[in-house]
Amino acid sequence: MRTPTWAQVERFCRIDGWREVRRTGHVHFEKLLADGTLLRTHRSHASRKTMSPGRFKAILRHQLRVGEDEFWRAIETGEPVER
Repeated sequence: MRTPTWAQVERFCRIDGWREVRRTGHVHFEKLLADGTLLRTHRSHASRKTMSPGRFKAILRHQLRVGEDEFWRAIETGEPVER
């Protein structure tokens, strides 16, 4: 499984219309979906480091709520994910 850097996670959030809500030891983002669901995620300041496949799968499923293919397509095309 291909895993992203933390900078790519941030890039995804910006492409997908997430709002940066604060910066601490991490950069925190939120996205309000059309059905009223509020999603939250963050990225580490270690922007060049990659994550383990297990962590990436968990972030996709629980925080970003997108599939792996959708994540990489957004990174490659610069287009947000359709939900």
